[in-house]
Amino acid sequence: MVFPIIGLSLLVSLVSALLIIVLNVRFSRLIAVAGSAAILAMLLALLAVDLPTGTLAVAESYPFVTAFNIGLDLNLNAITFTLSLMATIVALAAALAGNPEKAREKAANMLIMFFEFAALGIFASANFFIFFIFWDIGVVVLFFMINSLGSANRRYASMKFIIYEIFASSMLLLGIILIYFYTPVNSFNIQYIQAHAASIPLGTQEIIFVVMFIAFAVNMPLFPLHFWLPDAHTEASTQGSMLLSGVLTKFGAYGLLLLFTTLPIAGKFAIPVAILAGFSAVYAALVTMLQHDIKRVIAYTTIVDMGIILVAIAALNPFGEYGAVYGMLAHGITIALMFLVVGCMHHIFGERDMRIVKGVVAKATSTAYSFLLGTFGITGVPLTAGFIADVLIFIGAMQAFGVYGALPLIGLLIIGAFLYFVINKSFMLTNESSESIEYLGVSHKVGYALLLFFMFLFGILPSLLLGLVKL
Repeated sequence: MVFPIIGLSLLVSLVSALLIIVLNVRFSRLIAVAGSAAILAMLLALLAVDLPTGTLAVAESYPFVTAFNIGLDLNLNAITFTLSLMATIVALAAALAGNPEKAREKAANMLIMFFEFAALGIFASANFFIFFIFWDIGVVVLFFMINSLGSANRRYASMKFIIYEIFASSMLLLGIILIYFYTPVNSFNIQYIQAHAASIPLGTQEIIFVVMFIAFAVNMPLFPLHFWLPDAHTEASTQGSMLLSGVLTKFGAYGLLLLFTTLPIAGKFAIPVAILAGFSAVYAALVTMLQHDIKRVIAYTTIVDMGIILVAIAALNPFGEYGAVYGMLAHGITIALMFLVVGCMHHIFGERDMRIVKGVVAKATSTAYSFLLGTFGITGVPLTAGFIADVLIFIGAMQAFGVYGALPLIGLLIIGAFLYFVINKSFMLTNESSESIEYLGVSHKVGYALLLFFMFLFGILPSLLLGLVKL
């Protein structure tokens, strides 16, 4: 496709954010929705053009730091397109639904568009220099979303978040610098590095792998580097949680996919990483059972799913690779839905504690059933995108690790059982129901519908994206 779709998508998101800054607050949501919808339309048009050929390859380059021969190098392939599509859907849903908290709407919409700019940039980056820049833009934007738009303890949560992220960025930068200096021709170009990574001394490869693994594990997050996430989610606004868990965690997962497919030494670490990832998933599932705040419950499910996705990445085979990518897609859309539902439930009843909120279905039917359908997506019920992801992931994991590759299913089973317990306790029983204090707006229901549509679309018609790859 000759049309400069990546550059234009970045430009639309950036210009939308700047327009929101200078225009009146009443236009902010309209601009954010229009910008995200335009980007989604461009990506879907690209999919419609390239799907019949079974290939997708878009490469663009723009001058950036010409003195050092560094360009704004961007590309889209089946993997990066899938992740860009996911980020755009989540951003559109966040802008469309709005914050149930109704706090600082102009700032929220501006930050959504800046974050979409960062997400599109990081997934399309063709060199590590701009990868790092977009990474830090995304982190800074979400810091402000938590710090400025969050709830009572937002200062503490945002500072905890940024301390972890500064550490992760430092590790990432160190790894990138080492890669640059130890490739035959000093370069940030990812494709060149993948082709010549074998020339990097093995000892240096090990150091690069460890420092970059730590950086990406913070963002996923992975045990024991996950402690920032529950507090960040608890205090973030609804839109902040949607972007944080739906998209930012995929920065780390995509980075680990790049790391495993770039360094030949990665195969040496596959089994230890898979063991750590499986333990992280089971640990998070067990900790989830101790939670009462439903938002915190959903936060811990992210750690479970990210652990399972990392097992697939460590499998180092085609099923594992694209299973991980499809898992990121499914998780991003579904977890955004769950955080939107919990935010709306808090808005309606003034409470998120499952010991207090009862009979949601009686007073907020669409919210209760959206939570139920979202749980289907998280637990991989057939016809959801999560089902397709789980099938690919566990085929890849069992090809690589035998029956041990299925052990992370324990975490998924535990989290599924607990979520169905939450549904029974707070959502579907009608013998006792909490009193609603607010009504749910139409825009929130449209947000539910958008996310549910794509969750089922990619579950019922997986060939829309799987048709772009050869498994």
